[in-house]
Amino acid sequence: MILALDTSGSRCGVALWSSDLIGHRESDSALRHNELLLHQIQALLAVYEVGRADLRAVAVSSGPGSFTGLRVGLAVAKGLCWSLRLPLICVPTLEAYVHAIPSHVGRVLPLMPARADEVYWSLFEWEADAWTARTTCRVSQIGALSTEISGKVLLCGEGYERHRDQLRTLFADRLMKIPGSDSLEPLIVSVARLAAVRFASLQFEDLFQAEPAYHYPFLRKSASFAGSRG
Repeated sequence: MILALDTSGSRCGVALWSSDLIGHRESDSALRHNELLLHQIQALLAVYEVGRADLRAVAVSSGPGSFTGLRVGLAVAKGLCWSLRLPLICVPTLEAYVHAIPSHVGRVLPLMPARADEVYWSLFEWEADAWTARTTCRVSQIGALSTEISGKVLLCGEGYERHRDQLRTLFADRLMKIPGSDSLEPLIVSVARLAAVRFASLQFEDLFQAEPAYHYPFLRKSASFAGSRG
């Protein structure tokens, strides 16, 4: 059984997965993940009468997303893995969003909020019975997306929810829709499903080396500037 965690955005989610979804909880935490996550884990385990000894792995959405949220999620996941001697599974957040989309859509642009009017994004296309990333994860201003992405595409994710009106205007008739696309399965469910796939193929992380995938171009001091101090 896999315990999955998601703290990449404004919601705080936990799920249990065995051969299928056992159950999940997701709440709008207003980025109070450090206050809610452990309580949600305990509540979920209690409802389904699952003991920690029943767990076989812990999975966590690894980013991009909220810097603080990602750190909280990974810290809790690592702590559980250390204490229970379980493998850690990291699931890229944008990839998880895409796997909630029916394959017939063909092209998907999942979005996560970055700073101000920026979003994280990566373009995925369905090919050879699998979703394939056509770009690396990038950060762009909202207004630039419609020129960076050509053709029709389905937009999804928390970044789309936050900037829905502006994005609908920018993409206009190129914006694909599917019935119920505004109420796709919760991100935490997709995280759990992808974690099960990774578990089956033994795709585990090194507990010492695992870090959040921020994907943000942090500014670094130049060598000359750093060397000029003291």
